[in-house]
Amino acid sequence: MQTDSSQQSDDILNRYIEVFPCLTELFSGDVGVAVTDREKYLLYKPGKELDLRIPAGTLLKTNTAVYQAIQQGRRTITRGDKAVFGLPYIAMALPIYHDKHVIGAAVIIQSTEQQNAMKEMAAQLMDSISVLASTTEEISAQSEEISGVSQTLVRMAQESQSRLKETDQVVRLIRDIASQTNLLGLNAAIEAARVGEQGRGFGVVAEEIRKLAGSSADSIQKIDRIISTNRADSQNMYQQMEQIGAAISQIAMAISHVSGAVQQASVMSSELDGLADSISADKNE
Repeated sequence: MQTDSSQQSDDILNRYIEVFPCLTELFSGDVGVAVTDREKYLLYKPGKELDLRIPAGTLLKTNTAVYQAIQQGRRTITRGDKAVFGLPYIAMALPIYHDKHVIGAAVIIQSTEQQNAMKEMAAQLMDSISVLASTTEEISAQSEEISGVSQTLVRMAQESQSRLKETDQVVRLIRDIASQTNLLGLNAAIEAARVGEQGRGFGVVAEEIRKLAGSSADSIQKIDRIISTNRADSQNMYQQMEQIGAAISQIAMAISHVSGAVQQASVMSSELDGLADSISADKNE
């Protein structure tokens, strides 16, 4: 036969058993509730999807919030992993008192799968961002190196064009000399013809001078064509280097935008991780 105190303790626990299941309707999340005495579960109502499968009469486990709340006589919050009941959860246990003695506990249990998924997503996102940031830095470094090479090539093309201009001046000088030489040979031939037999030897020299002048003129034309071709190639290279430089500038700008996006994504990932923590913290309050 139960004593009055024992009967009163049972009555108190029964009131909790009657009322506590209604609390699941007050939470927006997936919440389950339980009521225990000092040894076993008297009631367990699962959430919409959260179900730890705790039948009435199941003995309390020492590493749970409800056991600690009963032993310590105070509210206890623990984060459970899959090793205990097969699902990750947060449990808040409140000791139930009668005559200043703990006679059991009331427990609110909420799933942390959503929060764990958020934190896992944040971690994966951070890993992806780290890889992207590293790749972006490598591309940026390579772009700077290519830009340096491009600038060197542009400078070389400019110097080549300057040397071609100097070569043009030399060719013009040689052309003038050849023209003067040809004129000199022509005058010498005229003078040799005028003096007759005495100027025959001089006429031979004059003819050789004119041949040399003609040969020089032909060579100058060939050199001129080569220089013209080199000038066109140099100008084309210069224009291509400028285009490459412009493309590299656009790449650098794009990398800057990507870098900004990476930083923004990193902030968002941190905020996502913080949101998951704050949700967990709200449950702990």
